Amino acid sequence: MKKRSNSILKKITYTIEYLLLVAVQVVLSVLHRRAALCLGIGLGELLYLSGIYRSVALKNMEHTGICCKESQKALLRKVYRNCGIYAVDFLRKSKTPPPHRIYQYEETVPVGFEKGKGTIALLAHFGNWELLADIFGSSIGKLHVVAKPMHNTTVESWLYKKRSAAQVKTIYTRNALRNMVKSLKNNCMVAILIDQYGGKMGTPVPFLGKEANTVRTVAGLVEKTSCSVLTATALIQKDFSYNIHFINVPTPDTSGLSKQEAITLIQHKHNDVLSELIETHPEHWFGWFHRRFRGYMNY
Repeated sequence: MKKRSNSILKKITYTIEYLLLVAVQVVLSVLHRRAALCLGIGLGELLYLSGIYRSVALKNMEHTGICCKESQKALLRKVYRNCGIYAVDFLRKSKTPPPHRIYQYEETVPVGFEKGKGTIALLAHFGNWELLADIFGSSIGKLHVVAKPMHNTTVESWLYKKRSAAQVKTIYTRNALRNMVKSLKNNCMVAILIDQYGGKMGTPVPFLGKEANTVRTVAGLVEKTSCSVLTATALIQKDFSYNIHFINVPTPDTSGLSKQEAITLIQHKHNDVLSELIETHPEHWFGWFHRRFRGYMNY
């Protein structure tokens, strides 16, 4: 009886969460984009003042030494504000994407596909990574994203439909490796975020200048398939437009190395690329809220 009651309560909770999500989406879509973004900034300010995840973020900033301690709270405030902005643009329904400028697309995406071995888009919780799928899903035509399914299956269904509408295929983490290999063999692009704690699938590799448990999957695929690698960022500007940059990520020379040594070297390269982006624009990385350095510091 208790198990059944818990199941009913969970179902009701999930339904309420979904209805709230849809209601917020409707309101934000009705509002003029600039007004909605200002609302997002206000929400970010409220979240900052509430203190949610603030201690974790400040510990990460202090651990990595991203800036002097006196400046960390000001930086974190910007992170919360940007979080609100990106959430609004993700949720709003619009026939056209936000105004944006694209850099280095032709030099990276088509060139990668020409090699015929697939492409991995190396991503982090940095900027508006979901916007990239909305804008480029249809133009790339074979974009797959690796994602962990949400506990709320109704919200997960909503997200799945949203990605599918942008012609993006979702690869769920369960059996992800097999599907990623298949996608690369079919010369598709596979987008995956690698900036979180790697767990059992990770090994210690420097990230932002500190040891961090980093997932090995991507580096292993690069070593195995010789696929192309790029990273892409979508960062909001002062006028609320986006600058979208595509950056080629060359695979380091692994000649003479064992398989494990080669994977570790590739991991280093990938973490270095993401670290440089984050160090340049730390106010756009939401990994500050994650326990990224678990095992190396106390949260």
